[in-house]
Amino acid sequence: MIDLNNKKFIALQNSENGEVSQQTCFHYFQQDKMIWAEYGGGEIAKGFLIGKWINETHIEFTYQHLNKKLENRFGRCITSFQYTQQNKLLGIERWQWLDTLENGESQIIELE
Repeated sequence: MIDLNNKKFIALQNSENGEVSQQTCFHYFQQDKMIWAEYGGGEIAKGFLIGKWINETHIEFTYQHLNKKLENRFGRCITSFQYTQQNKLLGIERWQWLDTLENGESQIIELE
């Protein structure tokens, strides 16, 4: 299991129907298999996620945020992590909005 505690990530790319962008920063925390994060930036005013490790490289979580229009958005996601050649964590995310049931894919990369 990868240690996500106190790691920060930014988005590399996202589907058009997503609200996360390269201006969005995620700050992760971990206690055993439980993970959570706070995020914001770009179109996201404030967001939170909480979930767990489901195997050695994958987490599943639910997320909720307020965007800049003060709309409350929420969804679920499964992220798989791998290391890049530069030894940074790359997260490949498959997510779904729970209010519209639209889905998408995004990638996040670890900040130094």
